[in-house]
Amino acid sequence: MTGRDGEHPPIEDHRLLGDGRSSALLRHDGAIDWWCAPQVDDPPLLWQLLDVDGPSATWVGATAVSRSNDVAGPGLRSTVRIDGHDVELLDGLIRGETGSVLVRLARSASGPVAIEHHLALGDIEGPAAAWADDLVAELGGHRVAVAGDGDSVVDGPTVRTSLHAVPDRWRGLVVAVDVADPPTLEAAAAEVLAAITSAEEFADTCTLPQHHPHLGERALAVLTACTTVATGAIVAAPTTSLPEVVGGDRQFDYRYCWLRDSAQAVGVGSLLGKHEAAASLLGFLGALGPARLLESPVFDVRGGDVPSERELVGRSGWRGSRPVRLGNGAAGQVQHDVLGLVLESMVAFDDAGDGLTAAHWSIVRAFAERALHVPGPTNGIWELRSPAEVLSADIGRWLALDRAAELARRHHRVRWAGRIRTWTAAAEAVRARVLGALRDDGSLPQAYGDDHHDASGLLAVVYGLLDADDPRAARLVDATIEVLGDGPFLRRYDAGVDDGFSPGEGAFVPASWWAVSALAVVGRYREACDRTDAMLALLGPLQPEEVDARTGAGLGNVPLVWSHTEAARAMVLLDRHGPA
Repeated sequence: MTGRDGEHPPIEDHRLLGDGRSSALLRHDGAIDWWCAPQVDDPPLLWQLLDVDGPSATWVGATAVSRSNDVAGPGLRSTVRIDGHDVELLDGLIRGETGSVLVRLARSASGPVAIEHHLALGDIEGPAAAWADDLVAELGGHRVAVAGDGDSVVDGPTVRTSLHAVPDRWRGLVVAVDVADPPTLEAAAAEVLAAITSAEEFADTCTLPQHHPHLGERALAVLTACTTVATGAIVAAPTTSLPEVVGGDRQFDYRYCWLRDSAQAVGVGSLLGKHEAAASLLGFLGALGPARLLESPVFDVRGGDVPSERELVGRSGWRGSRPVRLGNGAAGQVQHDVLGLVLESMVAFDDAGDGLTAAHWSIVRAFAERALHVPGPTNGIWELRSPAEVLSADIGRWLALDRAAELARRHHRVRWAGRIRTWTAAAEAVRARVLGALRDDGSLPQAYGDDHHDASGLLAVVYGLLDADDPRAARLVDATIEVLGDGPFLRRYDAGVDDGFSPGEGAFVPASWWAVSALAVVGRYREACDRTDAMLALLGPLQPEEVDARTGAGLGNVPLVWSHTEAARAMVLLDRHGPA
């Protein structure tokens, strides 16, 4: 699956392991080429994903046969072929009190078979692991210990483990990072299997959409695997530096908690009946408080500041796409779009019958008050490096004011009567400002007074700034799809937009789901269904940030939680607006 000369497995080939603290990507051939531990935002210890000469965990000579339908979870099953024999694999992550344990298990599908596993660990910013005789290494300030029931020898940075795989018994190894008392192989196998059963039970209690219910199930699996249990924070994606265009400079670190992505996850968790998931995510926002939330659109998973963006030297990047980056430059940006998305998620949470806490109400009020003020140039939903008076900021302001007034009318009609009047009047003024920017072709510009098109204009229809029966809504949808459509997908904005990076990128998956949602809202049900089917014919089960619209090849970080949540929300809207 990998080789020299810039070869890498397709981005969409992977499945995600997550234990609520760390994360790993599993390939179809049973190799793990990405593992961040003990925390999801720590430098990776396995990172062949970004450099063909980088470390990985592989079963020697394995080729893909089959795998379960699960796209993400604490444990995953698959089958590979080694020397003509089918070998069943069980991979998992176990969260310890302080660290994380990677579990790699195998058993034969028929008679005994000799197999070999290679584990090479290395700090992406430093040296490879130097193993002691007891298979312990210090790496990047962390203690790594390997144990199992095979014969292991050290060969430079690689631990080579020989096993005799037999039916009906799992054999393999455990790799513990910062875990004082790692589980035995038998205990680890039992824990991974129990976690898989628990995840299946979790999925069975979801309220899934009738249209493509698997999209709802996958969205919940991905957001659960990307959630940090200790705080409730959800990372946008568990990877860094997978390119938005091969060979360009659009590589970014998404292993942080964006308010935008968190809001979408809260909303979809509420829509799909998973109170505990939505409450956990909303709890992270409530714990930070409004003042902190208004400082930046992104935080680390502990609620701290995101590290400054830096470039790594000496790493080749996925298919030669450099630079490889750690940290993110979006920290401290101004994004008024998120004001509305957060309050929209609270409406969905409230609609599900889940009460807002005093901490949540303080966010409602603070965000609405911030939305009263015209922000001027901002970075917007796309995090433009050069601020502009983007329309998406005003769509977010309108959404925040409208949803704050709605929540207040439901629960504080008398006590907040004055604020309700103020927010409602301001929402109408913002709405008029946005609609005043409609162009002759029916579209909205990216920024006031410019000539660019932007897919975020569809949010005016999806969230009801434009009534569904207003003829301008359908015209806006048609004009946006006409200009930005790329096969069944949508690009974020015109190729000529100067966003601070080299031109060119793939179609943007969340925006492509906006097109489905907007078509459903304006009553074009059949068209929305056809577009969904065309997208799913190309998209892999684990949805990335972007896609090559001609081939379906994944681009950008994977899985992008935002892609999965927008897909699930689009299916809910198809249910709502479809034939009775």
